[in-house]
Amino acid sequence: MLKRSLRPLVLPFAVAFCTVALAAPAKHKPRHETTHSGSSGTALIVRGDQVSTAGLVNAVANAFADTGDGHLDVQPFNTIDGIDRALDGSVDLAASARPAYPKRAQEAGLTFTPVAWDALVMITNEANPVGNLTLKQLHDIYYGKIRNWSEVGGRDEPIDLDGVASPLDGIQFSFRRLVFGNGDYPVAVPRLFINIDSLQQEVSLDGKALALSTLVHARRQKGIRIIPIEGVTPSIATLQNATYPLPVTIYLAYKADSPKIAAIQKFLGFLGGGEADGILRSHDLLPYAQATVLNAKSEMDRINTIGARMITEGLPPEYAPGNEFARLAGNPQEVARAAALQQAAARQVAAADAQRAALSQAAGVDPAPSAAPATARAADYTVVGGDTLSKIAKSHSISVDDLRKWNHLRGDMLQVGQVLKLSSNATAGSATCSASATAC
Repeated sequence: MLKRSLRPLVLPFAVAFCTVALAAPAKHKPRHETTHSGSSGTALIVRGDQVSTAGLVNAVANAFADTGDGHLDVQPFNTIDGIDRALDGSVDLAASARPAYPKRAQEAGLTFTPVAWDALVMITNEANPVGNLTLKQLHDIYYGKIRNWSEVGGRDEPIDLDGVASPLDGIQFSFRRLVFGNGDYPVAVPRLFINIDSLQQEVSLDGKALALSTLVHARRQKGIRIIPIEGVTPSIATLQNATYPLPVTIYLAYKADSPKIAAIQKFLGFLGGGEADGILRSHDLLPYAQATVLNAKSEMDRINTIGARMITEGLPPEYAPGNEFARLAGNPQEVARAAALQQAAARQVAAADAQRAALSQAAGVDPAPSAAPATARAADYTVVGGDTLSKIAKSHSISVDDLRKWNHLRGDMLQVGQVLKLSSNATAGSATCSASATAC
């Protein structure tokens, strides 16, 4: 009875909220502000989506306050509001599960610094028997092609697909970018909720529900269950070895000319340190600097890998994520290039799956999900806040002298966003600065 009484109220309110948020985001105030003022130092206001603020910032806030370098006023709300407030200077940092959006030119006024990896996860009610979803099944569910749980091994009942009513929400954007190749691709999500908390509450009440969340936010929610994707359960381990196919980067965005830039840099430096490393991992977040396998791949590499998997599962190549993104961008050369990459990757995926299945059959065991080597070394590394040459060298098992030589460095100064080669035979010219970083 409770479930039926909630639903008519939640949907109209969520739709109305989405309209108001588009019209006047500045008038909304967060419902759960948290000020961490256990020590002295500059106060930094951090605002953004619930996943990034509650998962990342709140996790380390008290420890940062204990350093005396500053303390945090955390304001969970939504992605776009946090970014807009950072742009107008009313907050110091925006927490976001997506990078700058190219179609909003004003977002180029912020520096987006990657600080951690989370996992995009599909959640359902704990009573739902479905034990796995493939990437193609996910694609078809959000495309509106699959609408019944029986089509993915469940009961004969409709899929109640839920989402968050927030324009350019970081989690939704990053998911669509990976699965469709385009972050603002229209999807068939008819049931919208005001935030991730109300969405997860509904999933815990509705045995037919399916929704997108993240590992950090869903891991301890009662009444819901995380569904493995391609047979891989999201965890720190499967993020670190890049076997889980739906990672998401958490960013902190700020104005380079902020009057509090010194305190911001201290906080970013703290996030890159050993104390924060342990705290983040205890909250199922992978520190960005430790994700060498993930960081070695570009976003398009990840998109094309997902596209290749979908092709082996029966999705026509022209609808695979990389091709869809290139098609919408109107670039025939990119379409052809993405198609070639996906077809080659699809052949490798199919060959690896066939070999694994044959070996498993010979051994009399079930085939395990494919896995990337956890020990793979990245070709280059992007500098984040708090990095030093010695820290980077130690984490990648190389010497500081080699790091200097390979990157033609004369001193110890580094810039956030600078790309460093990690071997003598890395691609020439990789030791550059990103567009959002200051000059090297």
